[in-house]
Order: sequence, then structure tokens, then C-alpha cells
Amino acid sequence: MSVTAGGTAYSSADVTAGIQAGNEAYYNAGDKNELTQAEMDEIIAYANRLNIGIIPLLNTPGHMDAIIDCMESVNVAGTVAYNGSARTVNLENDSAVAFTKALVQKYIDYFAQKGCKYFHMGADEYANDAGGGFASLIYSGKYGLFGAYVNDLASMIIAEGMIPEAF
Repeated sequence: MSVTAGGTAYSSADVTAGIQAGNEAYYNAGDKNELTQAEMDEIIAYANRLNIGIIPLLNTPGHMDAIIDCMESVNVAGTVAYNGSARTVNLENDSAVAFTKALVQKYIDYFAQKGCKYFHMGADEYANDAGGGFASLIYSGKYGLFGAYVNDLASMIIAEGMIPEAF
């Protein structure tokens, strides 16, 4: 899927390759580390036939290993990871935040069109691998960036008619 963020267009091939490489670096499950859209369409159709609701989850701003790898591979400007974290986006980097939000919006749109009622954004374990986690945000005076980011994502989800969830 292509992503346009901050006036820069990132090709579908480059974004897909970046995320696939990030998934494999995180955990290599062999030939299949992610579902295709066609496979997800099939899962949702099957769940709908059984009256089972699907709650999609795209965890952010933490647990973003593959997306951070992707941003680095497509040369998103600046330091995309927070304080040396392999998992958490740098909320002080406007380019990284714009890319992440544009990517998340693609998933919000897709799942809203499929009739999902909820969208889970994670929002937990901020930079635990870099030491300090939420405490480091509080002590550094940057917790407001986190709150604003999560509220922005919640607004994006609500705008598409879904209910936001977080851990």
C-alpha cells in the first residue's frame, strides 16, 4: 500500500517491502508473516456469516518494530525511533508521526469499510525496551506528546464511525 505523509509519497512496493522485512526481523514465520488483503477479506466475510465481530489492532506508538524498520528503509526524515527504541516511534519527529498516522489511517479506512465497530490502537508499553517507558515521558516533560498522539488516533477512528480502544 502506498503512503503519502508530509508531502512525500512512498510507493506501495517500498512500503510493503519495508513492512515485510520488519516483520521478518521481528519474527520470521517462514513464507507467511502477514495476511494479504484478500485473506483478510475472507476472514471478515466468514466472521460476518457467523455474526462474529472483528476488532483490528495496529499497536502504536509502541510495538512498532516492523513500521519503524519500514520508515527507516523508505528514508523517512530524522530519527524515527524514540530514544534508541526498536519498537517505539519518536513522537518528536513530525515526519515519523505523519507517516505512522497515514499508515494507520489506511487500516482504519479498510476496517471501517468492512463494518468493524471497534479499532484497537494499543498505546501501551511506550519505549520499555529503551528504558524508562512512560516514566521517562513523564520525567522529561514529554507525556503531553503521547496524550496528544493517542487523542489524535482516537479522533481518526471516531471520524470513521468506529470506537477506539487501547490497552
